[in-house]
Order: sequence, then structure tokens, then C-alpha cells
Amino acid sequence: MSATHNALDLAADGVETPLLVREQNWLLLSYFNGYRLALALLACIAGFWAGALAPFASTDPQLFLVVALVYAAIYLVAIDTTRRRLADFETQATVLAFCDVVALILLMHASGGVGSGTGILLLVSTAGTSFLLNRRLTIFFAALTTIGVLLERAWPYLTGSQNGLPASYSQVGLFGLVLFATASLAHLVADRLRLTEALAEKQEMSILHLGRLNEQIVQHLQSGVLVVGSAGQIQLANKTAQTYLGLTPGGAQPPLQTVAPALYEQWDAQQRDKASGRRLFLSSTGYSLLPRFKDLGRDKAAGMLIFLEDTTIVKQQAQQLKMAGLARLTAGIAHEIRNPLSAITHAAQLLTETPDLPTESRSLAAIIDDQGRRMNTIVENVLQLGRRDRTNVTRFPVHTWLAETLPAVATALNVPAKALNLVIEQPQAVCFDTDHLFQIINNLCHNSLKHSPPYKDTPFVKLLVGVDGEGHSVLDVIDWGEGIKEAVAERIFDPFFTTTARGTGLGLYIGRELAEANGARLEYRPTATGCQFRLTFGRLNDCTDAVFTS
Repeated sequence: MSATHNALDLAADGVETPLLVREQNWLLLSYFNGYRLALALLACIAGFWAGALAPFASTDPQLFLVVALVYAAIYLVAIDTTRRRLADFETQATVLAFCDVVALILLMHASGGVGSGTGILLLVSTAGTSFLLNRRLTIFFAALTTIGVLLERAWPYLTGSQNGLPASYSQVGLFGLVLFATASLAHLVADRLRLTEALAEKQEMSILHLGRLNEQIVQHLQSGVLVVGSAGQIQLANKTAQTYLGLTPGGAQPPLQTVAPALYEQWDAQQRDKASGRRLFLSSTGYSLLPRFKDLGRDKAAGMLIFLEDTTIVKQQAQQLKMAGLARLTAGIAHEIRNPLSAITHAAQLLTETPDLPTESRSLAAIIDDQGRRMNTIVENVLQLGRRDRTNVTRFPVHTWLAETLPAVATALNVPAKALNLVIEQPQAVCFDTDHLFQIINNLCHNSLKHSPPYKDTPFVKLLVGVDGEGHSVLDVIDWGEGIKEAVAERIFDPFFTTTARGTGLGLYIGRELAEANGARLEYRPTATGCQFRLTFGRLNDCTDAVFTS
């Protein structure tokens, strides 16, 4: 990683940024060296045409040309050393500033001194040096330049070519004051600029990091997020929205009308201010989604933000909250009913064992015992219903699990294992609570057993594993029994609805509730003969358990 990136990282973390300042100084030095080289080349041109470009080289053309050539050579080398950073910054900047002072004073001397006007170049050099060096060195070079100008002005007197000191020392003194003022002000401005630029860099990096953080938050939201332009093009879609709508991550996305026509109609109504409320729609990937629209600006041309909520998840969460309360209620009911019910059935059993009990009384005691057992079954079923809020969803191959579990189901029903026929059209992995799935299958097979002819070496239930037309894993439980009359088919999932005198009316209701608690769906499918119930499993990507072994 480059020094620039390191410096920017420091700025983004909100700490001091010496690397950032150093990087800026190297950049300023390279620019200033370019100016110096250009000035040296112009001086070389003036030296070759001495006298033609007065006042340059007007006093000592030979000295002017030699100094100009050396000056150009120094900065040709300096540009390379700055680029390669062969020495530390302070050393290079100090040496080059000293070369500046010496070379420019000599060029000024060869052009007629301060009166020639070339001394203005020293002001530019002093200002540039002030941007590169600290305050102490800045004042030092301002003093050195002033001393150099004084010596240049006194040179004729010092060499004996002129008697007495020059009369223009006041001009030189004023020039020295201007040099000090320029150095101080330039250094102050440089400090302010460095501070402002460092602050701007920190703010820029903070904004960049904040943008990345917002992007991460949006990408990992459970809700789908779409940004749709005024023409209906999808400009942004987070991972959830891509999953919901079947979009390909990265690259340009197809128009909204192509991806989800039903959503496009609602978006278009919102654009034209003719919306009639939000409506559920089914995406091409099988998600039942409820959109929510939010304008990005006052102008419709700014685009629109669309939130997509998976109603399956919302319903499942609502069901879990409802059943959590039901669990507490049923636990209380069971406690209050079980104790007196146990006493009643126990008393009835003791009564039937009494010697010389009349036949009529014995029959009544048997009825009490039988109905007590039925009430106990209802209590057990209600308790099972109350426990459905506690799901332990795992990912597993349902065909393998069924092959291992059906013998236990057959044992619970008191029938041979071959009475249940497992047919695997297509092996499937599902997400489900295995205890809940056992209860559902046991209830369905128990119903089939009650309404089927006596078992005679022929399977009375077929369990079919496959995939439906929308790509969901399904388990069909099919029998060839009496079937369900059309008049009562709509009520079979109602609690306590039963078609037999000894039934509790909770088996199918509990089965459906357990299925919904696992994000699945249990439904009755009419057939010409017998019954068919289909359990449609939820999506695998909704499963929180990534453990899967085939």
C-alpha cells in the first residue's frame, strides 16, 4: 500500500496525519522544482542572448550564463531525486532552498542588482520555501536572503571597485522587510491550507466509510430494497431484493416491468399519484411480497425507493407471537383440568372393579372412563399445539429421514411398516423441525387408518416426495379410504371439527399450525377416490441451520 493510502487511512481514523502532510509536501516540492527548472531554462535563454533581454545579464553576461546553466542542471537532478525520494524531505527542501538563494542573488547581481527588478524572484522563492519548511527554517532563509541582498549591494565597496557605501541601502532594507513579511504570511497561509486539506481529507474518508457502512446495512437488511429511476429502470437492489425478484448480482439490471409486472403497475400508479393502496404480489421466484414506496426527492424524476416485505416471514412471526401466548394459556388450562380429570377417571376405574356392581352402573362407569380418556387426549393435543412456538428448524434430506422414521410411525399406529409406502420421485432437502414433521405425518396417517379398510398386506398410505410446479419441495400423503365429502371439505382444518363421534377435531388443525410454524403449508387436495394432503415446504435459504448431510 502506498504512503498516500496510509495517510488517508490515518485521516479517516480521526488521528494526526503526519504522513498525509508529508505526502502533500513532496507533491508541493515537485511542483516548485518544476517552476525552478522553468525559471532556470528561461535564464539560460536570457544568458545566450545577453543584452537583447535587458535588464537580464546586463552587468555580467558570462556570470549570468554560467549561473543559469548550473541552476538548470541542479534542478534537473532535483526533479529526479524528488521523484525517487533519495533523501528525506527536509534535507532536499533545505538544500534546494539554499541553492535558490545563492543562484538568484548571483543572477540578480549579474543583471544590475536590486534596482534591475530581478529581486522579485527572491520573493517568489521565499514564499515557496515557506510552504515547504517549518517556521524556524522559513525565518532563517528570509534572513539569509536579506543578508545575501545586502552583501550583493555592498559587493562593489567590499571589492574596492567603489568608494563608500551605496546610497540605496534604505531600498535594500525595505526589501528585507518585505522578505520577512512574505515568509511569515506564506508560512501562516501554508499552515492553514494544510489544516484545511487534512480536515477535508478526513471528512472525505469519513463520508466514504459512512457510505460503505450504509451500503453494508442496506445489503444485509431482511427487507428487500430497490431504487427505481423515473423511467422504471432498477438502479440498485440489495441482496434480499435480488433473491426475492430473481435478479443477478452485479451489472445492469433489467427494467422493473420485465422483472415484476405486478410491482411495476403499483410503482407506475405511485408515479402518477393514482395509487389505491399497497397490494400483495407474487414474484417469479414464488415469494409473496408487500411493497412500500418512498419518493427519493420532491421531484418524481429523482426516483423512488421501494421496500419489499416477505409476508410469509411476517405471518410466521405473528403466528409465533400468538402461539407463545397460547402456550401459556394451554399450560394453565392443562394444569387446572388434568388433576380433576385424573381423579374422575381413576374413580371410574375403581368403580368398575367394585364386586356385585349392577350392569347398568358398570356401563355408566365405563362411559365415564372412556370420555375421560377422550378429554385427556384433547388436553394432550392442545398442549402439543401450545408447544408449536418452540421450533428447532434444521436442514436435512427429507427422503432419507422418512425412510428412517416411517417404521416408528407404523409402530405408533400399530400397523406393519409395509402398510406405509414411501415413493421418492425426486430427493429433496428441506428446512423443518423434525419433531413437528413426525407429529404431522403421524396425524395424517392416523386419519387415513381410521377411514381406510382393514389392513390386508396392501399399503393404505402412500407418501410421495417430489417438487411442485413452482419448484418447492412437497410431501403428498395419499390414501384410498372413504375420502372427504365436498360439503365438509372447507371445515376440516377448523379446530374441534370432526366427522366421527370419537374424534377430537384437532389433528388436522394442529398439523396445519405446526406446518405454518415452520414456514410450510398443509392443504387438502380433492381426488376422485380417497384423500390427498400436500405439505409444501418453505425455501431452503430461510433455514438458519447450514448443516446438511445427504
